[in-house]
Amino acid sequence: MLSELCGRNALPYPSDLGRGARFSNDGLWVPHVELEEIEIENVLEHLISEVINHPASSNFERRVHSDRKYLAAWIRDCSSHASQLHGRRWPLLFARDFATDGDLARYLSEDMTRQAANAKLRFHITDPVSVYATYFDLYDRGDPIAERRDALSAKICIMLEDLRSMLSNEDDLRRRIDDALALEGEQALSPDGRAELSKIKTELKTFRAETLSPEELSRQVPAWKDMLGEEGALIAAQILFAFHREARPIKRSDAIDFIHTSYLPHVDLWRGDRAFSDLLIKHRVKFSERVVSSLDELPLRIEAEAARLTIRPH
Repeated sequence: MLSELCGRNALPYPSDLGRGARFSNDGLWVPHVELEEIEIENVLEHLISEVINHPASSNFERRVHSDRKYLAAWIRDCSSHASQLHGRRWPLLFARDFATDGDLARYLSEDMTRQAANAKLRFHITDPVSVYATYFDLYDRGDPIAERRDALSAKICIMLEDLRSMLSNEDDLRRRIDDALALEGEQALSPDGRAELSKIKTELKTFRAETLSPEELSRQVPAWKDMLGEEGALIAAQILFAFHREARPIKRSDAIDFIHTSYLPHVDLWRGDRAFSDLLIKHRVKFSERVVSSLDELPLRIEAEAARLTIRPH
């Protein structure tokens, strides 16, 4: 269904937004870091190492795999033996047919480009249907969305607890200063003492303003900017403070919506669940005018947006 709806059109993986990635039609549904790992030269290096170090390999097989040109010639002259050996020692659970059906031989003999070889390997982790077979069937992995959702929910809760603890400590200190400044008679502070506490009170106001500033938080957490880009980092900070002001428990679904909001700067319309959408609109998160808070509203918003884009001057 995903392929039929979107073809090769895709928003980049959220962690690639900080690299300047935007909407693309290269059909990539995974982080770029995974593409860097699934690279023909890296796979070939692992395959050669596996053959050389495997206890069942013969001395001849070890010598053949110690020289790239010798290996290419041996694969060409003894293709059946080579494909069987490489099929057994293939370092990945997927794309084994790359070794057994002759693609590896074509690559080593330079009849296949590095780009074409990578495309064949990466198909198994980029094609929306093949991803499921690779991830769940071959590697027997659990649901990655649930794992990341729960981890992010826990992290947001910890950040909110830290924020509230800082603000609570600041409130307590400010009350103690006010009590000290209100003392009269023999207990009253000296002029120098009053001046010093008044200075600290002013600094506390500045501290509170900076603590509750999304711009300041975004600046102090460069990892958000590196991952989500400058606009995405600011939105993340604004949402964190919106949670703080709402003072409601964090739901698991909030974590997924939190990730999805990283796309707000890069889309014309954004649809999340009703509660989260209302949160964005209520607290005027950047680009919240793009949020569609109800499914019923979506068709009219799409029509209006399409009309606006049609008449937009070039």
